[in-house]
Amino acid sequence: MKHLHEYRRTLKQLFFGCLLCLISFQAVQAQSASKHIRDGNELFKEDKFEDAEINYRKSLEKKPGNIAGQYNLANALYNQGKYEEASVILDSLARNVDSDVLRSKVYHNLGNSLLQNKDYQNSVEAYKRALKLNADDDDTRYNLAYAMEKLKQQQQQQQQQQQQKQQKQDKEEKKEQQQEQQKQEQQNQEEQQKKEEQRDKLSRDDAERMLDALNQEEKQLHKDKAKQKKPGTIKVEKDW
Repeated sequence: MKHLHEYRRTLKQLFFGCLLCLISFQAVQAQSASKHIRDGNELFKEDKFEDAEINYRKSLEKKPGNIAGQYNLANALYNQGKYEEASVILDSLARNVDSDVLRSKVYHNLGNSLLQNKDYQNSVEAYKRALKLNADDDDTRYNLAYAMEKLKQQQQQQQQQQQQKQQKQDKEEKKEQQQEQQKQEQQNQEEQQKKEEQRDKLSRDDAERMLDALNQEEKQLHKDKAKQKKPGTIKVEKDW
């Protein structure tokens, strides 16, 4: 597979290769709009993409439906790293052009913009549409394979991140369960201790009551014995 810098150079070449050919589609457009496009193309070849963008926008002010203006504007935006803006223009343009050849190029460039914006799923779909319209386009086929590989890597990364997130969540839930279990065990121990203390208190109270009762019985027994030992009076009859 080509290195990324080679891949980007290939994309640039493909973009530029489509600029001049689009003028033929707009031969009947107003002269002023065509002039802005020609000026924009010259600036584009000099890598002055921001100035080229200005000229393409001016051409669209003169003729909003100018296909070449829209197409080349998207390319100028792409080369400035404005991939999302380029994708919006190309996606709309793909639904409005009649030529299958041009539509395949639009979808190819749309795939490039989405790819650079890391929207790999939609990039793959755009390349597939381009190949349906032009099955012999090896550049699109190469870019499709590249986008599919990036999509696979992205999905694997997302799956790994999801697994890590789930593992972290499971770990936190397990920790919470352990904390809750420890809290419940502590509460049970405290309740058991209270019950034991209550039983001990009742046992002491019962013992004290039993001791008091024994003391009372013992006192009563002593009183009864004392009464029995007390001497009584003896009546002596007088002997006359």
